[in-house]
Amino acid sequence: MQSFPALRAGTLALACVLAPATHAVATDLLTGIPRLACEATLCLSSGLRPNECSPSLDHYFDIKKYSKHGLDWSATADARRSFLSQCPASTDQGMPERIDAISRGAGKCDPDYLNRTYADTAYKWRKHEFGGDSGQTVYEVHPLPTVTLDQLPTYCVVYNDHSWTHELSVRYVGRPTMGGHWVKVEDYDAAQAKWDADHGGIWASGWNFSLTDPRHRADH
Repeated sequence: MQSFPALRAGTLALACVLAPATHAVATDLLTGIPRLACEATLCLSSGLRPNECSPSLDHYFDIKKYSKHGLDWSATADARRSFLSQCPASTDQGMPERIDAISRGAGKCDPDYLNRTYADTAYKWRKHEFGGDSGQTVYEVHPLPTVTLDQLPTYCVVYNDHSWTHELSVRYVGRPTMGGHWVKVEDYDAAQAKWDADHGGIWASGWNFSLTDPRHRADH
């Protein structure tokens, strides 16, 4: 992966760093939408987003398309792709693919979005039997907030793993049935160690874990 380009005099560095050096145009020589498009492409290629990124990112994320059912993600991605394509470097080798990956993934592949969108409930439970075979079964059940998606969607894999992307990766901590969730890759080791400590030992001993309430299964 390439390093995030250095900042210069309060502006983002050369627009030509966005692609192979076929453009000798600096972002500080661009104005209006082309400048915002170049800066947004650069900023959205990294998890490192300084204050200089704010105007272009505000413009990018303000682009939203709606249908009668609410936010239309497909149309929104198309509109955002169209905006990024107004950067002069957007037609250089590899850039159309990069812009497509950004438009599909930016804002939808960070831990906050993944944890919110795929939030669900898991269950920690065990059975108590009273009176032998003909007796009563009582379930002790504890709901657990969890995130059921533990593999990145394809569009996130493309966005995170692009050869020009820098420090965007996220990783899944834990298990879907036991309160798993997404974190930034730099936070993974500490988060996984904490999850292991919190979800092992006595906490897990003698318990079952599932994504369905065992009492519902028992009713059928």
